[in-house]
Amino acid sequence: MTTQVEALIKRNIFASEEEALQELVRDYVLRQMAVLQEEVFQFERKYGMNFQQFHQYLHERSVLLEKKALPSEQLQNLNAAVMQEEDDWLDWKAARELLENWLGLRQEVGA
Repeated sequence: MTTQVEALIKRNIFASEEEALQELVRDYVLRQMAVLQEEVFQFERKYGMNFQQFHQYLHERSVLLEKKALPSEQLQNLNAAVMQEEDDWLDWKAARELLENWLGLRQEVGA
């Protein structure tokens, strides 16, 4: 048993090492999930849509770029915006996937 867990048990914060580990793991998993949920929420708020909608929106903008049907300056601006949106898409996708992993872990550890 680690010194930190022993200290928690001595102060009657937890009854046993097993209880301490369960609660600490549960709390850690929930905190990680909360951070990722907030990140996903920030993207939803920023773009005013969910990930699937954003994926479609970004695809449509990419098609518009490929057609080159806009004046040169507008194409440059659109290209810059799409590049930033693609970065956000990747970060958003990663946050969603990590959140799914933490949700699975939560079920495994009973958190």
